[in-house]
Amino acid sequence: MYGANGVIGTADGFNAERDSTIVGRVGSYCGIVHYARERCWVTDNAIIATAREGVNPRYVYYLLKGLGLNHHRIGSGQPLLTHAILNGLAVRDVPREGQDAVAEILGALDDKIAANEGIAAAADDLVRARYTELAASAPGSVRLDELGRPVTVNVPAADIRPGENYIGLEHIAKRHMWLSGWADASAVLSVKKRFRAGDVLFAKLRPYFHKVGLAFVDGVASTDVHVVRPVDGRHRGWLLAALSSDEVVAHASALSDGTRMPRVKWADLARREVPWPGEPRAREFGAFADAIAARVEAAAAESAALAALRDALLPELLTGRIEATP
Repeated sequence: MYGANGVIGTADGFNAERDSTIVGRVGSYCGIVHYARERCWVTDNAIIATAREGVNPRYVYYLLKGLGLNHHRIGSGQPLLTHAILNGLAVRDVPREGQDAVAEILGALDDKIAANEGIAAAADDLVRARYTELAASAPGSVRLDELGRPVTVNVPAADIRPGENYIGLEHIAKRHMWLSGWADASAVLSVKKRFRAGDVLFAKLRPYFHKVGLAFVDGVASTDVHVVRPVDGRHRGWLLAALSSDEVVAHASALSDGTRMPRVKWADLARREVPWPGEPRAREFGAFADAIAARVEAAAAESAALAALRDALLPELLTGRIEATP
């Protein structure tokens, strides 16, 4: 099921066919474009664009992606795109052969990015499965504050250096333990927390969203995130898996304060007992998780480079400044 900003859940039925392009229609994600390979359900927060007969469906996606649709929206308080606006946009007429070539070139880059995302998802499943297996037979338990300590020092916006990386809640995917996305901190205007590569970030705001992940880079994070640093680097993997486990997230959700914007305190998380497999197995698991994290990090770096190349090629191919050949 797609909303304005992509997949938001699942549905029993579908209202869009395979190879449809989904365009965010309303709100802050107005103009965001997604490609649906399979049949899907699209909410009324988005518009379904279907290729006409004889038109390459994936070319339609890249065409709409390259039009900067956000600049064509109307309204200020609640931005809006309409079918009439989209239908009224003039575009370059490209024969089918050229459409196929553009879709093939850009699609190959996106396919590799998707494969890398598959690696990250499989790695997440593998770490969780191994943790669950060891936790089930663990002879003892340990408090979370014996595995990790919070970074509590705040960094004023004036002390954030140009070019630093910034991770906010929007950069932490749900139930995905690898933090492979971030933004430039140059636009940050408020107090943040500094983190280092290898720290675990745990979203304390609305913890039921299950946003927990391992940082691959240094940077600054939203104050709505607990930055947790391993006491012993050899236990980083166990700390990550424990904090990202369903049990700890459920515990955090149950203890969070507030109705509309619940937050969980580190003190409440710190006292949580988690399974402990013993020192040798914990270190072995840590080495296992570190190796997998390194592979995911490499894949994420490759994807970032491929995305930059795709975004640079997109306007050149669509305008014909670079000729696309099959």
